Order: sequence, then structure tokens, then C-alpha cells
Amino acid sequence: MNYVDLHCHTTASDGTLTPSQLVARALEFGLKTIAVTDHDTTDGVAEALTAGAAAGIEVLPGIEINTDVPGGEIHVLGYFIDVTDAPFQAELRRLRAGRERRGEEITRRLSALGVPISWQRVQEIAGDAPIGRPHIARALLEAGHVNSMNEAFTLYIGRDGPAYVERMRFTPVEAVQTIKRVGGLPVLAHPIIARFTGDPIVEVNLEQTLPDMIAAGLVGLECYYPNYTQGQVQQLLAAAQRYGLVATGGTDFHGPRADRAELGSVYVPERAVTALKARRQSSTPI
Repeated sequence: MNYVDLHCHTTASDGTLTPSQLVARALEFGLKTIAVTDHDTTDGVAEALTAGAAAGIEVLPGIEINTDVPGGEIHVLGYFIDVTDAPFQAELRRLRAGRERRGEEITRRLSALGVPISWQRVQEIAGDAPIGRPHIARALLEAGHVNSMNEAFTLYIGRDGPAYVERMRFTPVEAVQTIKRVGGLPVLAHPIIARFTGDPIVEVNLEQTLPDMIAAGLVGLECYYPNYTQGQVQQLLAAAQRYGLVATGGTDFHGPRADRAELGSVYVPERAVTALKARRQSSTPI
């Protein structure tokens, strides 16, 4: 039985369940602890905390910050962040504004390719959430240009697609420092990036990437993740031990979809939560 899922998204970013619905699903599936880790926003945290308190579910306030490295992306999770910090929220608004500019440019490129979608419709799909490529993929699917979300990424908006646009540059070290400044615990997300979006599977070079991130304050490594083989999990657990990092994990849950992992479907030991809390007690913001 699994009781922990430390990687969950809501409608505050690109998930399909509201924060309250996420908590209700966690209760239905017997989870004890979840983390709300929406992309570049903490707007779903307050609602999730309130719903969690009512349901008896522990909710960790979190975030997932997307960063860029040559030829790929690295995502950094943050746990126990102070969502009320004004400079932190200003930085997140800057990142979200970059997402919006990127989305508009992708839409223009799609029109030039003969597969037009309405920018207004993309905004409607995103609602109050930061605009991301999944929202554009849904618009492409609605317009009949593709037969699935995955096809949208494979044909048009994946990293090698003709409408792909790079994000505003933000480095992994900058993400770690940003999370640390608000008392959070930074964790490297899915180091073996098993994508569901048509983007290639990429393995982060840990020996090259981790030292600088650890020096900046990284405390954990996401070792338990959908579609990882047992060998990959063991490889990551060994790396976590070697570098003195907390081994965390989760499903990267975005809602009940056939092409994504179900909430709580990846085993994450409860000691991951205990270890994070211990690091929280011993760490100080930078």
C-alpha cells in the first residue's frame, strides 16, 4: 500500500483537478501525504491546505520550476515553501509572463504551418493557470489538427517540432536558490525524464549537474517516478546516497487520464517525508 505522492498538479497549472478535488482523490485512494507542485505557481496551495486539513490529508506546499539547460530541460521541485513571500511571487509572475509570450509565439508559428488555433482559445483552456504547451496541445486536438495530445507534441510543439519555442532562460541553480530563499527544500525532479508528451526521453548527467545544484542548496533527488524500471530506481537511489540527498518520488499526477500515471500509483516510502522534514529542521534560507 502506498501512502505518499510528492508530485501532484492541479488546475492552478496544467492539471485537470482543482486542489480540493485532488485532495478528495487522495482521500479516496488512501493517501496520507501529498504535495501540490504546480508549474511556476503556488495559486493552488491555499485551497489544497484547507481541503487537506478538513480531510485529514497532509498537504505539503510546493512548486515545480521549469529550467533550461543546453539541449533540454531540468525541473526543480520545492517543498515547504513560503507562498506568502512577495519577492518570490514577483519572480513567479516574471516566469509566467515568459510562458505567455512563448505561447503566443508558438501559436503564431502553428498558423504559419497551416494548423491555426485561436490564442483566445488557448487562454480559455488555461483559465487562470500559467499557459503551457499542454494547453496548446488541447487546442490543437479540439481544432482537429491532431488525434491526441501526444501527437500534438510529436508533430508540432515537442522540442524537435517545427513550432517549438524556447522558454525564457532560467537555470537549475537559479531555481534552487529561489526555492531556498523562501525556506523551501529543492529537489531535482525526474532525473531520467520519461516524458508522456512526445519529447525524447533524456537522462540528466548527474555527475555534471548535481555538484553545482548541491552547492546552491539542493537537498533531494526524485528517485520514484512513473515508468522507471527497477534498475533505474536503484541507480538513482545509489546516486542519492552517494551525494547525501533525500530520495523522494511521486506520480507527476495531472488528473485522471489514460496516458498519465494515476495518483498514488508509484510507491514512495514514507521515510521520504520524514527525511524532508528532518532536512527542513536543519536547513536555513539563503
